[in-house]
Amino acid sequence: MTLVFVPTIGFRPSSTRTLRERAETTEGGTRLIVLAVAAAPDTTEIRVEWERTGDPVTCPPDSWIFAPSRAPLAGSVTAALVTGTGRLEAITITQRGYHASHDTIGASHAITFPPLPEDAAGAELRVSEGADEWRVPFTLERARVVATPLAVEVEHQGIVVRATAMVRWADEVVVELEVEAAQQIRRVGAPLPTPLVFFRHRPEDVRSRREELRRVLSGRARPIMLAFDRSDPVEEVGRLFSLDQRQQAAAGQPFVSRFSVVFEAPNGGAKVASMHVPFVDLNDFEHSVTADLRDAPLDLVLGPHRFRVVTAEAHGTDERRVQLDIAPSAGSPRFLHPARMQTTPSDTFMWSGARERGEAFWMTTRVDDPPIVTFHGVVLRMEGPWQLEVPLT
Repeated sequence: MTLVFVPTIGFRPSSTRTLRERAETTEGGTRLIVLAVAAAPDTTEIRVEWERTGDPVTCPPDSWIFAPSRAPLAGSVTAALVTGTGRLEAITITQRGYHASHDTIGASHAITFPPLPEDAAGAELRVSEGADEWRVPFTLERARVVATPLAVEVEHQGIVVRATAMVRWADEVVVELEVEAAQQIRRVGAPLPTPLVFFRHRPEDVRSRREELRRVLSGRARPIMLAFDRSDPVEEVGRLFSLDQRQQAAAGQPFVSRFSVVFEAPNGGAKVASMHVPFVDLNDFEHSVTADLRDAPLDLVLGPHRFRVVTAEAHGTDERRVQLDIAPSAGSPRFLHPARMQTTPSDTFMWSGARERGEAFWMTTRVDDPPIVTFHGVVLRMEGPWQLEVPLT
């Protein structure tokens, strides 16, 4: 299938329409910029940025748009696309990034809508928060950046990694990957944190921030690598994910994770590249175990895997922060840690630390009285590498 590439969004069907030129408006001192649009046959995706000048502590107060954390969408925020034939309400509004300096505050969001009519030459984006409304008309055109379809795959330990498309765009090489496994896919490699990139950032500043992250966090990542011809391999500098992260089409079918990996392009005219995927982490939810945290320290068993609850400390008003001790395991798959720790299935949970770096591993969740939690499933690491030869022409 012929694909096109929409910068900042990813690979889409060839009939996808994109933004002809950037569009923006300012309302109440807040600037809204429409940066990218992918109007595909099945959905419409829009990337926007917000910017406001002033003290981030005081402006604007109580705004979900400028919330520094990726909080759930507040009911006061709505978005719609208006065309000559009707109005499409937003399906999702997701924060992608946030920044604040001494004189500027900004945020980035991805908004999805149902598909636009095929004959729509454009639309007007309307976003409302409280009494404020931003209206930005924009024009569409056929996507111009045609991608190269690929059919390269390799299987290792029952996991298949496929390269399905490639494009050279600006100073980057972008490769679309599919990872297929019998269990839920948790993580594919471990790249360095990606610096937040906003419209106002200069390319040279973005490169400088990438280099600083590499310097400071050297040795803490195992990213996907790409070697051009006989040159030294370069590590990924970013990933593009679909907003739909469902991995399984139906019960009993394989789990598939799709995303695009971004690399800095070589200076020469390389014809082929070798991609190296270091590991894949899977969630195995076959087993669970329940524990009363008042009994810590205590030893627990999750199927064939064992671990120890070392301490269970109060954390905030109604949470416990639990330190786990997990004996090192060799081979592949390798037990890393429990997948979830919850009081009820709806509770959120957090974790921190990495045993492979010599750090203590913690899990945190809300607890009741008594503090009884359930550990659901395990995280298994499947060691690679998966090595793919990717043609660049």
